[in-house]
Amino acid sequence: MLVDNPYGILRGDTEDPQLIAFPRDGIPEVISTVEALKDAAEKLGHSAMPLAVDVERAQGFRYGSSPYLLQLRREDVGSFLIDTAELRDLKILQSSIEASWILHDASQDLPNLRELGLKVPQLFDTQVASRLVGLTHFGLSAVCEQILGLALLKDHQAANWSVRPLPKDWLRYAVLDVELLTALKDALELRLEALGRLSWAQQEFSHIAEAAPPKPKKDRWRSIPGIGKLTSKRALAIARELWFERDAIAQEIDLAPGRLVRNSGIIHAAQRPPRTRHNLLSIAEFRSPQTRRYADRFLAAVGRALVLPDNQLPPRHRKEDDEHTPSVRHWQRLRAEAHDLLLQVRDCVAQQAQHLEISPEILLEPRIQRALAWDYSQGEPMGPVDEYLAAQGARPWQVAIVAPELHQLLAG
Repeated sequence: MLVDNPYGILRGDTEDPQLIAFPRDGIPEVISTVEALKDAAEKLGHSAMPLAVDVERAQGFRYGSSPYLLQLRREDVGSFLIDTAELRDLKILQSSIEASWILHDASQDLPNLRELGLKVPQLFDTQVASRLVGLTHFGLSAVCEQILGLALLKDHQAANWSVRPLPKDWLRYAVLDVELLTALKDALELRLEALGRLSWAQQEFSHIAEAAPPKPKKDRWRSIPGIGKLTSKRALAIARELWFERDAIAQEIDLAPGRLVRNSGIIHAAQRPPRTRHNLLSIAEFRSPQTRRYADRFLAAVGRALVLPDNQLPPRHRKEDDEHTPSVRHWQRLRAEAHDLLLQVRDCVAQQAQHLEISPEILLEPRIQRALAWDYSQGEPMGPVDEYLAAQGARPWQVAIVAPELHQLLAG
């Protein structure tokens, strides 16, 4: 398929893509004042073209996932870079950008946009679209290569975007992130139409745009890598107290928790509980100058765990939420028939996905596959499969494809 890209070259899928290293219109000045933001709103309001949107964060450097830079582009107006460390309320832009928004992996950026006071009016997600047309590599640069024959220079993807002033090379990278989104959207839309899947994509876009924020995970401390090495409830209590103390300190100083104390340090301290400052600083992960300042707080956390009564120690295994199925690794022990049914459900969905040349998880979320296998293995009437899938959040296009085959499987 040939696509007329914004650089005036007719290209298609190629093993030798053209590298785009600099934006066509140069690098705009970063908007950091209310006056400049009002001017940007006025300029954006003169266009009705789709709006390309991207957000840069400082995950892995700062606490949380707040946005530090917002990139916007309309093809007939140009690109805009907004310093969202200085401008935290962007509601003034909303009336100027009431058109289709184009994002790549929108579920990552929409929470940040809501945090800035912006609401997506209509969404086109180029990552979701690329998966629905059968691509197997979903990064923005990879999709641009496969669809437009253009490769984006991606050299500051994991940068600390809270740094000020932002280096010019970083700003160049940021502008490039919205440089090709409109052309990419147009090309993917053509492919979706040719495959008869545009309505599938629209259902997915609406689902993403309207999704409620995810509920906070219970017992997040149990997600520490290596926690399976801790074989006693007392050790788990130490890990829990250290995790909470690290999180509290990291939030106070606006630092990613892993930069304060690596996860491996929490596991080491839980395995051999330090009782003195010397013991604590013998653990390499607690020896950095910044972490030393909080040594007394970490020791106090260990002390709290050591004196906890036995009936207040955490259970060896995570308790499952009432609204969710147990972890699959326990199914053979808890309900072997559910495990067997899940294998059949996965195989059924995988076969249909293979026929469509898309990934099984796009055809039906693994979460829904697990829920169906667990619930229908109870031996109690569960009602029609299509109604069950819809109630679990499957979109109409997914239900129409998988429900008939799953009905036959469950009836058999």
